[in-house]
Order: sequence, then structure tokens, then C-alpha cells
Amino acid sequence: MSYFKHGEITIKKSIFKMMNIKKYWKKRGFLISLPISIYFNFYYLPFKQAIRLPILLFKPKLLKLKGKIILNTSNIYPGMIRLGYPLVSIYPNNGISIENKGGTIIFKGKCNIGNNSFLSIGDESRVVFGDDFLASSTFRLVVTTEVIFGMKVRLGWGAIVIDTNFHQIRDLTNNDLKDFCGPIKIGDYNWFGLECTIMHSVETPERCIFGLKSIITRGAEFKSYCIHAGEPLRIIKSNVIRDY
Repeated sequence: MSYFKHGEITIKKSIFKMMNIKKYWKKRGFLISLPISIYFNFYYLPFKQAIRLPILLFKPKLLKLKGKIILNTSNIYPGMIRLGYPLVSIYPNNGISIENKGGTIIFKGKCNIGNNSFLSIGDESRVVFGDDFLASSTFRLVVTTEVIFGMKVRLGWGAIVIDTNFHQIRDLTNNDLKDFCGPIKIGDYNWFGLECTIMHSVETPERCIFGLKSIITRGAEFKSYCIHAGEPLRIIKSNVIRDY
């Protein structure tokens, strides 16, 4: 009888050890990325902020590290900003790529940008992430002028935010070259469904909802407490909010 009890205890201990190994194995990406996170924090932040490790990177590809990062909040804590962590399993678990050519990134609080994402910040440009920002996975952000996100903005899988089309258009009547770029300002509590594209010169009010694959361009009608969807974009339902 004592033999079977002893065997049962041994099996339970083995299972417990295996569970612990599995737990730490799942965190291996975080542990491998930790030295880069430490470097990133001390590279960009004052010592009193950096020592708290507010920015945690997961499998980062640091393509260019210029410009500056500002934490515009009094509540700074470890892991407040998480970049590249696996949030959506159906997309590649390959972390985040960051390219800062000389612009300014401002975080006003908690920020979470998921796996398979890319941030490209141009020189003399500025991006502001409002408190409790979330882009779940495969987020693409290109900033050449200015992009401002309000608080509690949510972006679904595969969202693209780009404030330029990169190409000039020549007007043949007067031979002038025209740049198509301009600041983007997203209101508080905006929610964008999967694979939405937000183009240059767009400004939205608070509490807008955009359906999947919406193309949000300047000139469209945006209203608070409304769902916007379709092609061209239009209001399909009013007097609604996302329940946070």
C-alpha cells in the first residue's frame, strides 16, 4: 500500500515539475528579449523611469533607434508598455519591428501592440499613444507628420495607419507637384475592426466604431456613437457604443 502511495506522490511531483517547465518555456521569448528591453529603456528614458522597465519588448527587430520617447504620465510601472507580445495566435509570432528615423513617440499611459507589428517613425514626426491603447496584431504604423491616438483606442487585426502615400502627383495644368500627406487624429474610445486602413488627414471624434476592412479617408462623415462601414464609408447604425 505504501509503495502505491509513494508512486502516486512521485507521479504528482513529476507532473508538477513538467507544468513548471512548461510555464517557464512559454516565457522563454520574454527572457530572451529582456536584455534588449533593458537596453531600450536606458537608451531612451531618464534613469528614474528606465529603472522601472516600463517598456517591454518581445522578439524586437530594432532597425533604427533615433529620436526620443517620452512617458507623459505620473503612473509608471514595469511592463506598462508591451510591444510585440503574442496576442493573436493565427498571425506569426515574430514580435515587433521598430524604425525611428528621428521622430518623437509619446506614451500617455498603458499601451499594448501585439505580434507581427511594425512601427516606422519619420524624422521630425510625432506619434502620441493615448492611455490604454491596444492594437492586437499585425499593426502597421507609418508616421511622417503627426499621428495622435486618443485614450482607449482599439485596433483589430491587420490595421494600417499611414499619414502619407509616399508619392507626389504632378498637376499637368500648372506643372505643380503635390504631396498627399497630413496629420491623423483619432478620438477617444474609437474602435476599428480587423484590417481597417486609416489614411492621411483624417480626424475622428470620440466613440466611433468602424467595421472590418473599412478605408477611412478624409472627406468622409464621422459621427460619435455611430458604426461606420461600407464602400464608400457611411454610417450604418447610430446611438451605439462599444462596451469597455
